[in-house]
Amino acid sequence: METYRLKNIAILILLLLNGFLLLLLGYQYLQARRAETDTAGQLQALYEANELKLSVQIDLEEQSLTPLNLSRRSETERAIASWLLGSEAAAASQGGGIYSYEGDHGTIQFRSGGSFDGSRLTLPVDDITEFCRQFCQQFGYEDLQFQVQNRTGSVTAVQQLSGVPISGCGLTLRFERGMLTSVSGAHVNLEDAVAAPAERMTCVTALVRFLDYRTTAGIVCGAVEEIRCVYELHSGPSLRLLPMWRIDTDTYTYFVDCATGEVTRH
Repeated sequence: METYRLKNIAILILLLLNGFLLLLLGYQYLQARRAETDTAGQLQALYEANELKLSVQIDLEEQSLTPLNLSRRSETERAIASWLLGSEAAAASQGGGIYSYEGDHGTIQFRSGGSFDGSRLTLPVDDITEFCRQFCQQFGYEDLQFQVQNRTGSVTAVQQLSGVPISGCGLTLRFERGMLTSVSGAHVNLEDAVAAPAERMTCVTALVRFLDYRTTAGIVCGAVEEIRCVYELHSGPSLRLLPMWRIDTDTYTYFVDCATGEVTRH
């Protein structure tokens, strides 16, 4: 009987402890939400004081991305070249990290920094739209823009990672009378990407940095319409994707470096 009573007391203590912990977590959550609301209000007031409109659609709680270390992959380069040349491409080292890939309809060169190009190509393409869509789907390019009339013109796209654009990894395909004549752009291998430790910059901090830049640089803009965290390709001693806050205004697009806080216009 005594053992049964002690067991009930122990259960009651555990229930009370769990209840206390739930209340504590709820309190901390409410405090965090209140702090976020206060921060948003202060940022809005700061922008209004500087006569700059901040879109109500902006999510100030959006998280920044993690830097990624990349590695070069010759198999992917060969696959891209083979697709664009219409046949299995043969690789040859040109020195200095440059590889050329030769096929039935020309030659495409890849560099260690991820960029590639090819001119004087002669690949006939029956359906330009379908050809470009299949290529981009295969190699991770999105946001296709077609400027083609009478089977002549150009198509552009941007490589993305899980829906996040990679600045510096664009693609341009040029056609003349239904023939692919040149390609240029950049592509990085994302299969072996490794996350790199780094401090993260919040969305609010990026907006404050931009406001300070606007004041000191004297740029002309009246509204911040959108902000999102994107990647930018850096091809120094090693290939890396570094996070940047992209800020779209009513005049130009600006980028805030998450590591240095530097603001640049693209």
